[in-house]
Amino acid sequence: MCPGGTVIPSQSEAETIVTNGMSVYARDGVNANAALVAAVSPADFGSRPLDGVAFAREIERRAFAAAGRSYAAPGCTVGAFLKKEKLPKTFSFEKGDVIPTYSRGVVPCDLDEILPSFVTEKMREGLRVFARRMECFGDANAVLTAPETRTSSPVKIPRGEDMCSVSLKGLYPCGEGAGYAGGIMSAAVDGIRLARAVIANG
Repeated sequence: MCPGGTVIPSQSEAETIVTNGMSVYARDGVNANAALVAAVSPADFGSRPLDGVAFAREIERRAFAAAGRSYAAPGCTVGAFLKKEKLPKTFSFEKGDVIPTYSRGVVPCDLDEILPSFVTEKMREGLRVFARRMECFGDANAVLTAPETRTSSPVKIPRGEDMCSVSLKGLYPCGEGAGYAGGIMSAAVDGIRLARAVIANG
């Protein structure tokens, strides 16, 4: 959750779209952003070492194509997404109650054409559950900007009981990039565990 935050471009390859959320120090932006996360596993994308990377890359490429190959991000209102309605191509997010912050612009797209159905259905279920607890999550005018495919690492660097890499002595794989966390809090907790291991291992 990024209070007063901004959605930023985060892709690492040409002709792909990846979004992420951030807050500047003052946290004084007009929006708050939060990732809507759907868990996936090797059962969904394959068990070879780089199948997770290929799975994310395919989504990122579909997003680039769906948004007109302009590096704008695909987007949809929560209302249209929940009802499985397509926004007209002429739809303008700039005239809505929530103005997207993505610097390259947001283009109305059908997220079901970008994300696998088992992901979009989990997202719909999650939004409905959240909305029962906090009404704002069901706000039909809220904007979904997609995709955030780097929420968790698609690979994991194996480490042993001593928290050290199993293949390189003295290397301590840690946090999101190493595949041991899926957000700021879990990365912080993993960092504390690693720090204790470093101290214990001398």
